[in-house]
Amino acid sequence: MTRKWLGYGFVVALSACASAPTHYHSLAQLRQQSDTSATQCTTAAGEVGLKTNTILLAHLRVPVEADRMQLTAHQSPTRLIVYERERWATPLSDQISAVLIGNLHALLPGLTITDDPMLAGKGTPAKLQIDFEEFDARLGEEAFFRARWQLEGMTGVCSFRQPLRSADVDELVLAWSHGLSEMSASLAHKTISNSVAP
Repeated sequence: MTRKWLGYGFVVALSACASAPTHYHSLAQLRQQSDTSATQCTTAAGEVGLKTNTILLAHLRVPVEADRMQLTAHQSPTRLIVYERERWATPLSDQISAVLIGNLHALLPGLTITDDPMLAGKGTPAKLQIDFEEFDARLGEEAFFRARWQLEGMTGVCSFRQPLRSADVDELVLAWSHGLSEMSASLAHKTISNSVAP
């Protein structure tokens, strides 16, 4: 009888594990909320005018601990949570590239913006390079990222921090999306202010 109940309990446990759904998430292109900006972008050096109508996102890097299909967040300064059943629909770096390019294209309709050299046209494009030093969150507290960028002699840093009302993963992904929207708007502004006729 004991073996029977143990076997039954094992089957129930397996069924419960099998029925737990896996959720897939994607970053979204959002309009900047200018009245609630949580992103600060600074230009560290260089004020070189762009002499091209094409921007090539030539390099984008995300931190190693965030560069995985599972979403991650810190529960404490020394404890990282890896959500096995909360996953990115596509690699995080690809999603960030797609969102930034989509946002910049909407903000700068007169420019060609791509991460594919084959689509950059015949001229020499302006190369945009972005290095995310942080792309993280503190569970139930805040979402944040920090990225260094370089564009045709201009260099700068974008820092984003937004409070979180809960530990909900959907709220976290939306917060990161808002941060990327604000970062896009700042980069677009700096691009316009430093553009010259080709």
